[in-house]
Amino acid sequence: MKTTETNGNRQGAALVRRLETLFTAPGAKPVRERDLAKALGLGPGERGALRTALRDLQDRGIAAPSRGGRWSASSRKTAGLAEGVFRVRANGSCWLVPDSPDSPLLRIRPERTGAALNGDRVQVQPEVRSAASARMFGDAGSGRGDVRWAQVVKVLERRRTHVVGVLRTTPYYAYLVPRDPLLPANVRLEGDPAALAAHAGHLAAARLLEPEAGSEAVLRAEFTEDLGDPEDPANDIPAILLDHGRREEFPQAVVKEARRARPPRRGADGAVPRGREDLRGRTIVTIDPADAHDYDDAVSVDPLDGGGWRLGVHIADVAAYVEPGSEIDLEARRRGNSTYLPDRVIRMLPEDLTVRVCSLQPGEDHWTHSVEMDFLPDGTRTAVRTFRSVIRSAACLSYEQVQAWFDGAGPGRIPERVLPALGRLRDLARVLRERRFAEGALDFSLPEVHVLVDAEGRTAGFEKRGSSEAYALIEECMLAANRAVAEKVFSAGLPCIYRIHEEPSDEQWARMDTELRALGQDGLRRRDAQELNGIARGVVGRPEQYMVTLTLLRNMKRAVYAAECLPHFGLGFERYAHFTSPIRRYPDLLLHRILNALEERRRRPAYSAEDIAALAVHCSGTERESAEMEIQAVVAKRIRWYAERLERHDVGPWPGVIVGLTPKGLIVELPDTLQQGMLPYAALGKERYCVADDQCSARGRSGGSPYRLGQPVDVILAAVDERLQRIDFALPEARPPRPPRRPRRPRRAGN
Repeated sequence: MKTTETNGNRQGAALVRRLETLFTAPGAKPVRERDLAKALGLGPGERGALRTALRDLQDRGIAAPSRGGRWSASSRKTAGLAEGVFRVRANGSCWLVPDSPDSPLLRIRPERTGAALNGDRVQVQPEVRSAASARMFGDAGSGRGDVRWAQVVKVLERRRTHVVGVLRTTPYYAYLVPRDPLLPANVRLEGDPAALAAHAGHLAAARLLEPEAGSEAVLRAEFTEDLGDPEDPANDIPAILLDHGRREEFPQAVVKEARRARPPRRGADGAVPRGREDLRGRTIVTIDPADAHDYDDAVSVDPLDGGGWRLGVHIADVAAYVEPGSEIDLEARRRGNSTYLPDRVIRMLPEDLTVRVCSLQPGEDHWTHSVEMDFLPDGTRTAVRTFRSVIRSAACLSYEQVQAWFDGAGPGRIPERVLPALGRLRDLARVLRERRFAEGALDFSLPEVHVLVDAEGRTAGFEKRGSSEAYALIEECMLAANRAVAEKVFSAGLPCIYRIHEEPSDEQWARMDTELRALGQDGLRRRDAQELNGIARGVVGRPEQYMVTLTLLRNMKRAVYAAECLPHFGLGFERYAHFTSPIRRYPDLLLHRILNALEERRRRPAYSAEDIAALAVHCSGTERESAEMEIQAVVAKRIRWYAERLERHDVGPWPGVIVGLTPKGLIVELPDTLQQGMLPYAALGKERYCVADDQCSARGRSGGSPYRLGQPVDVILAAVDERLQRIDFALPEARPPRPPRRPRRPRRAGN
């Protein structure tokens, strides 16, 4: 009897999940109950179970009865519904990242995700639990029955349109084994499997189809493209792009529109267009990385009578060429920003426009939008003026060139006439930087590790890059301009897209405090930027510097775009916006248009408050997706590099540091490459380990020294899973493994 009841419960739960997938899918259509039963293959005796499942979905606000005996996705406005982005983590846990930055993350049970896939915008119904229930599930929070869990009610927007994976065939159907480990299952391919047999074993792309009644929640797709050998490193980046529904190429309508754009031509009398100021007589320079793809910002600085400086920041006037609602504008809005991958750039705007027309090449006339700021010798800003202009850059310099001159290597190829301006820029930037940190900006960071790839897409090595004084010089100029424009638009009371960065949440402050104490630091008292700067400066040059800095950074919130002007915690600014990179960020282009309307004293603002609110959410999402793509590309190249090391039995040892502890093992990071991997407790011997309540140490049950957060540990490579993109480490004293064969991508049975 018990077994029968258990089987019945399982079948009922499975039926609910199948219906849930159907009704939460975007564009779900009404369907009759009898058609549901037929499509689901239910017999006459199972109609009662179907009605029970439908009533369950109705109670949860997922489905609702409609005319003609049909059932459809519920349209009722259930109290407390939340919207945001559905996220799946590597450990399989599911979360909602709410649209509102003030709202906490919500956890979603895997059986309550409906048709949602990682990255989709979804609507969820939060669950409010009693304090006792919250404690039972480890989510006590403040003890007030805080909302911590939710269930997906509806998929609002499907982010993923395609899936990439290794194509497999059976006599009955073909399927893809996704390369993305965050997809829950294999993807069934429509059509005759015999017709796809020639692509078996290849990396392939397919267009996702929405679930239908009776599909048993199986992901389905339509084959679109054969990418070739899955082991070919040249396929890594194209696969990531297709997984995100992105392509380098622009639609033909966008390309044609970009080709029609023309750079400004100098008249015979040297006249400039009406409404622009002529700055061609000033010493203006661009300073960018040596491998920069375009030049959208230039700077100038002149001394003021009585001391101080007049700083000019001149930004490519992209708004003059990209009309709102044009083909270029719509595509730029869709992309949201440029994405920088190890071997290419996925541009927001066509290269023909950004390089040929807008890029501020030396010796050429270019339209710009200028921000002119006056500063006293102590860095106090006394005046701001913004206007459209025409400039002619005197030199295109690199950070490396300028830094070499700062370091005393001589001017090299830097033109003699720009050296005085560089000297003034250096003096001003030092004053602005010192003043910014004194006013509360965060003063710590970690070096970036860049992946170097060869012409075939293979990983050639890694390069650490820190910020030089030359980089900091330009950074201070751009920060000053962004801040000045944000304050001007805010004072005018116009709808504007701001860049905000909220301070850590109470949970993040508490976790930061716990980790810092575990690393031997004093606990937090004031919980402000000055205290964090003091901690970071206190460990400079010491062994614990890396882990302390990592602890501070990973317990911060992410900066986002918002329609509401809130402070920027990291920069210490009350008002801040992005203005200085309209070639690669859509919010900057929006701000240029907003500023144009203000300067021209138009009666109507460039955008309504509702438009800005929607665009802020969209641009935050595209920025987050670009960051994901950049991380995935780096991880893919790094994992291949370690897989090749393992194949050659070049397994270390390498110095690492413990950056996390889990019930299964230690998370070790290699600072030289930032690669993380698991050092399983099983690889530490026969001892059984328990993680402390604060998750900062793990001790063996029979005693002995514990492993602690931040502890240095040398490791060797033990295993590499290229599909799941995971690495396992072992201790150097462990018996070295036999040289393995190239690991095959694991197969999963078709669903």
